[in-house]
Amino acid sequence: MKIELISQEQLDRLLEIQKEHPLLTYQNNGYDYPDKTKWSEEDNTAFKEVQTILGNHIKGFYSLNHFRISKKGEIEVRFQYNYGYDGIRHTFSGVGYISLRELTNGFD
Repeated sequence: MKIELISQEQLDRLLEIQKEHPLLTYQNNGYDYPDKTKWSEEDNTAFKEVQTILGNHIKGFYSLNHFRISKKGEIEVRFQYNYGYDGIRHTFSGVGYISLRELTNGFD
């Protein structure tokens, strides 16, 4: 995965969205997903904003699934991306998790 780090302003916005839209945070068990039918119009708008931010910074990004809290207590995003991304779209996509800390500061 190749990422372009987000700015402090973008981090602040993601944290604000995660806090203000609790239905966007979901503790998945395996391959399950949040029930988006329970989301309001505002939740959907916030979801799209997060997708836009991530799509501009994660190369091969396909779609956002949701926020979640890691076992370490960090806010992460769960998303779908192209495993073989190298500037050309490959057909295999999979799930990825990245903490907002890593998205801001880079991988450990």
